[in-house]
Amino acid sequence: FKVVYVFYVSQTEGKPLPEFVVPVLSGAYSEQLYGKLMGLASKQSLAVSFEPRPELDPSIKGALLGKDIWVKPDEPEAQRLKTLAHEEAHYFTEAVYFIPRADAEVIAESVAFVVCAHSGFDTGTRSFPYVALWAKEKKVLEQNLASIRKISGRMIEEVG
Repeated sequence: FKVVYVFYVSQTEGKPLPEFVVPVLSGAYSEQLYGKLMGLASKQSLAVSFEPRPELDPSIKGALLGKDIWVKPDEPEAQRLKTLAHEEAHYFTEAVYFIPRADAEVIAESVAFVVCAHSGFDTGTRSFPYVALWAKEKKVLEQNLASIRKISGRMIEEVG
């Protein structure tokens, strides 16, 4: 056993720790990219659902469950598009259910950013803080760069 010290935040001094705000995307989105991502899902035999799921935590924007993708229906169109790209990136991630969750989220969000940016749809206002929240350290992003590049390339090739 090892002795460690634990403090309440009120017992500490210094600047407040930064908080990551991960905003919901809104505004203009790419209908063309949306159609292409839906086509990619169909090509991969992925079922995409936009049905309400009130039993889920309201902060969850989407989920990949086997070959089923769920996207929260009451989000702005821009958010739904980015979430669809994120969940498809999870699908293309090798051994997604067996890697640490932080790695899986960093890969999926980074791929979603790259794929969307390639099509002229900037998701950076959400993607950057989301990746920072999950990566916590630069090395988590760095160790996943090869996967991000590989999956981004494949998805971009698939959607054109």
